[in-house]
Amino acid sequence: MFENPSKKMHMIVISSIIIIIFLSSFNIVSAQTSNEKPLRLSVGIWPPNFLAYVAQEKGYFEKNNVDVNLTLAQDYAGTLTDYANGEYDGMFVVYSDAIIQNSEGIDTKVVFNTDIAKDADPIIGNVDNLTELKGKKVGVDGINSFSHYYILESLKKVGLDEGDVEFASIPVQNMSDALKKGEIDAGHFYNPYSLDALKSEFKILSTGAIVPGVLTTVLAFHSDVVEQRPNDIKNIIKSLVEAKEDYEKNKEQDIKIMSVKTGVNKTDIIKGLDDAEVMDLEHNSQISMNKELNTSASLYTSGNSIADFFAERGVISKYPNFQYIIEPKFVNELLIEKK
Repeated sequence: MFENPSKKMHMIVISSIIIIIFLSSFNIVSAQTSNEKPLRLSVGIWPPNFLAYVAQEKGYFEKNNVDVNLTLAQDYAGTLTDYANGEYDGMFVVYSDAIIQNSEGIDTKVVFNTDIAKDADPIIGNVDNLTELKGKKVGVDGINSFSHYYILESLKKVGLDEGDVEFASIPVQNMSDALKKGEIDAGHFYNPYSLDALKSEFKILSTGAIVPGVLTTVLAFHSDVVEQRPNDIKNIIKSLVEAKEDYEKNKEQDIKIMSVKTGVNKTDIIKGLDDAEVMDLEHNSQISMNKELNTSASLYTSGNSIADFFAERGVISKYPNFQYIIEPKFVNELLIEKK
């Protein structure tokens, strides 16, 4: 039995049209992807942030089809200024600083809670406990800063208030020297800067564990970037979550990557990661970004307390709208997809 030639030709034409449409669609998608500029992300000197380098070096960003340009930020204060000036699309930032940025008109969205201080951010001094700091001088990384707020909240736990101590503004990288020289009696540290002070036999008086929610690192982006490139933001978060899971399986390998990319030694990186609680999607969705949760672990609740502190001191003039600043949709979508 012979096939009808006209019917055969008809099928060939239809198949060709389908192939052309498919290839055209593929080319359009490819062009859109390739024309997107890399998202510029600032990575501060804080070990949990270094998981971004694991995501980069192990191909998680590439796997999730997002192009990210990571910049190691040695000068945290300078990074805040650079972000405000538009030199970065996003940054790993202390939550309280993101609040200040918004108050100053730098439209920013918090899209992920990366970690909270656990045994990190020690208050280290030449006395035996926080109570003995009464009448002493305490170093903070900036007056009316997150560091200042953290020390005050810690002192409240032992019945001391601001009038009971004298504060000195000292950059964290200089805190250990100030303590050794006797310029201060205690100070707020974080890794890797705390290890030098501990080598000199000073004592840990307290850590972030006693004031949950006060010291929180978040991933934040300019609002227009979030609106224009939501899939990229979502895929960055996904890549960071996968990098965390990779680290839990391949610690030695990933610590080497982080050390090579940042110049921070392996011991300091291990200490920093062990002393912080690195967050996952579940914690973000159910706790950090849960506006119904009335605990300091919620970014909404802790944000209000931090804003009160800044408003009382004139650091911010505009009270933040946390319903606008916090954007939980990405973690919620990723959690649903994961299930």
